[in-house]
Parts: sequence; C-alpha cells; structure tokens
Amino acid sequence: MPTLRQLKALALIGQTGSFTRAAEKLFITQSAVSSLIRELEEEIGMPLVQRGRVISLTEAGEHLQRAGQRADLEIDRALKDLRLGGAAQRVVLRVAAGSLSSAALLPPAIACLQASDPQLKIALFDRPVGMLGDMLLQGEADVAVGSIDSPLRLSGELRSTLLFEDRIAVVCARGGALDEQAERAGGLGWSDLHHTDLVLVGRTGGQWNLLLQDQLAAHEGLAIGYEVQLLSTALELVRARLGVAVLPLYATRHLAERDFCVAPLLKTSAGWSTYFVTRQGPPDAAKAASIERLREALRAQAPARPQRAPRGKD
Repeated sequence: MPTLRQLKALALIGQTGSFTRAAEKLFITQSAVSSLIRELEEEIGMPLVQRGRVISLTEAGEHLQRAGQRADLEIDRALKDLRLGGAAQRVVLRVAAGSLSSAALLPPAIACLQASDPQLKIALFDRPVGMLGDMLLQGEADVAVGSIDSPLRLSGELRSTLLFEDRIAVVCARGGALDEQAERAGGLGWSDLHHTDLVLVGRTGGQWNLLLQDQLAAHEGLAIGYEVQLLSTALELVRARLGVAVLPLYATRHLAERDFCVAPLLKTSAGWSTYFVTRQGPPDAAKAASIERLREALRAQAPARPQRAPRGKD
C-alpha cells in the first residue's frame, strides 16, 4: 500500500518537474526522494516517472497523483473537523424516499434541518417505493418516506407514522380542452380523462396500484400512457401534450401557472397518504434526535387542509 510520504513525493515531482525541488519541499535529500519513488514503482509494478532531460509523470503516475491529491484533501478535511470538534458529533442520516417525496418534500425539509444543525449530514436515496422496505430491513437506510403500501406499513419489523393526507390532482398543459374544462368546473373527474393518456410517477408499489386498479376497472376509457420514475420527466411529457399527470397536490405547488393547469380530482374519495417509516426498536442513540427533527420538518411540508372534494358516482 503506498504511503502518504510516497504519494506526496510523487505529487511534488509532478508539480515541480524535479527530484531536487521535490526534496527541498519535503526537507529530505534527493536520494531519499529517489528511494521513495523507486519503492513505489516496485510496489505498483510499472514506471511512474519519466526520467530524462525533462522529468514528468507517466500516465500511471498522473493517475496515482490525482488519487493522492484526493486522499490529501480528505485527510486535511478530517483533521480540520477534529480540530473543530465536529467529527465526533457529525451525524449522517440515511433517508430512502419515493420519487415524489424526494422531489417535492425532502429538499425543503433537508434545507431546514441543515440550517439549524450544520453538523447534520443527510444522505438521500431516491428509489422506487417498492424498494424502501428492503432498504430499511437491510440496514441501508435509517428512515423511509413515501406512499408506502399496506403490507409494508403493517410489517412487524417496521414502524410507520402517517405524516399527512393529501388530495389527488390532475396536471394538464395550458391552452388545451381539459384546461378550459377544469377552469369551468373547478376540477376534473375520472370520466373527463377518458381517451387521454395518463402519466404516472413511481408506480412501483405504493398506493398507485390500489388507487388505479379500481378506477381502471370502473372506467373503460382510462388508459395509462406513460409510467416514469422522475417527476421532472412526467411534467415534460405533460408540457409536450403527450398526456396528463395524476399527482398528489403537494407535488404540484411549485409548478409554473403559465405552463400547467392543476385541477383537483373531483367526485372521488381517493386520497394520497405519505408515511414516515423506521425499523422497530429503539433507533441509534446518535441519530434519534435527528430522526425526530426530520419527521417534524416533513410534517411542516404538509399542504393546507383542503375542503373535502365532492363525492358521487363518476
């Protein structure tokens, strides 16, 4: 394994083009620098320095030099943390979230938490909802957030908390027939979407299957046109008038009104529930407070409680 001293000598040779100047910067003799590089080349099994009238690094030497520089930066950062007393206190919270939660809920919640606690690091994993439970059970995540379906919520190995419930909205492009109809009626019903391609986000488990199975059975004219993982992809499909997106209202609150019409889904009892899920048992003591603060920050993202949507046959 190369030593830091060897990597430092290699980096200085690359920077100065000279064994002599590298030795001066390291406060050792030129022969000592030569020995460091020779031992490193023997360990690597290939030349790292091109010797001659002009001293330069070989391609392998440049590659190793870059790796050494990265290692040097990491060590400097770690030493700085230790001097500031931060390394011992730094908490890394791993959050796995469904596509919609990752796009619309987590960013403002993370910003709020890190503004109040700069030592907190949140690692966000944007994954299909169907993968979230496995990530928790396999210890790859501390928290899962999203439209978790019933089997996962009721698992004896996991603990789920309802963050909030939301209404469903239909998002269509401005200037079309559905836009005008939604403006007149104050929303759209499932029957209004007959013969229009539906654009769905993250329909891999979660509540989409339960929500759509009943509606697809009741409405022969409903058709799924596109199933995508990213909210941004769905919105570009809508903008191109290739379909309409069916989304929880919280995922629509930052859309540009000049481009998109957001119409509440009418005459339905269907809603959208977002859950906060952890493993059963006491959490890691170092992370317990951060987990609770994240839960509260996400609750603060809940949409204003709307009037109940009109109900009836559709």
